[in-house]
Parts: sequence; C-alpha cells; structure tokens
Amino acid sequence: MSYQTGPAPLPQPARPLDYWLSAELAAVSPSGARSRLREIASARGSYMGAWAAGIGMGAVLILLGPLLAIRLGTFAPVPAFSLPGAAIAVLCCIFYAKVRDRLPRTDRSPVNRGPGSLRGALGFVGFILTAFIGVFAFTAKPSTWQDPALLLTLVAVLAFVVCLLVAAIIVPATILGRSRESLRSKAVNDPRFRALLEQDLATWRDPYGDAGYGPL
Repeated sequence: MSYQTGPAPLPQPARPLDYWLSAELAAVSPSGARSRLREIASARGSYMGAWAAGIGMGAVLILLGPLLAIRLGTFAPVPAFSLPGAAIAVLCCIFYAKVRDRLPRTDRSPVNRGPGSLRGALGFVGFILTAFIGVFAFTAKPSTWQDPALLLTLVAVLAFVVCLLVAAIIVPATILGRSRESLRSKAVNDPRFRALLEQDLATWRDPYGDAGYGPL
C-alpha cells in the first residue's frame, strides 16, 4: 500500500515577517546595516526606477513629436518620435508592473550610478541646469536676446532638457530613495506579495555571513 504525501512544510523562521518589516526596528537599526529585506528593497527600487525612467523618456518623445511638427511645419516628426516613444512607454509600463509585483534577483540588480534620493537628484539637476544656462549666457551674442524667435527656441530646448532630467534622474532617484517604504507598504497591502516574502523568509540563508532577514 502506498501513501501520497503533500509537499514538506516550510521551516518556521525564528521571527515572523512583521517583526522584520517593523518601522520601529528599522528606526533603531543602523541605516547602513546589511539585511535581506534591504537588499530586496534596493534591487526592487533599482528595477522600478529604471523602467519608470523608460516610461518618462517615452512620454518625452511622445510630446516632442507634435512640438517639432508645429515648429517645423511638417507632420513628419510625429511618426518619427511619438510612435517610438509610445512603444517605449507601453513596454516599460509592462515591465514596471512585473518588477513591482515580484521579488527581484538581488545578485543581478542594475548598478545605480546616479543620485539615490530626491534631494540628491534635485541638487544634481540644479547643478546641470545652472551650468547649462551659465555657459549659454556667457557665450551668446547680445543680439540673441533681442530675437524673439530664437529666444522661443531656446526656451523650448531648455524645457526639453528639464523634461529629460526629470525622467532620467529625478524619477528613478525618487523611487530608489523610497524603496524601503515602498516595500513595506507593498507587503502590508498585497497578500500575494506578502506570501512571496513569507516563503523567502522561510527558505533564505545568508550565503556570506550571518546577516539577518531584516531590518527594513
């Protein structure tokens, strides 16, 4: 006689997930201390920030098409810029939704070379814009400031640069800077995502030392 048995139950962790997700525990822990939850939050934030930047860049291209069409008096820029921009935005939206709802691979997360918080991003963008405007102000001819058409073009170029900086720097830096709070909120409000964390908590062991699962 044979007996069918179900899958073996997962081992019970020493501490529940709510303990590691606690904001109080995070507040009394060193901000630079390594933990599994922080690695997950950082990798998840990096992926979400990268795809959000792609969405923003796609939106910039969508707007650029009609603006160039009006400025140049031809419809050609719309399919040349807006259609690829829409495709990029839709594709990035799909991947953004996927990485938001699953646990990331922490050993293959994107390397972030830019600012990691909104404050750092604003300072960086402010520096770039100041340098950009300063170089132009010192190199432009006096007649440039008396030509309304040229000034309008310069304002449009500056607005385009600002949109690019917002999409490529401010948006991903903001998402990355809030990665821990975002993970905590997702775990509290999404039962499916919480179940993924519970399973990971039960099976994960630090391969490099004795780091804990949390704090977050």
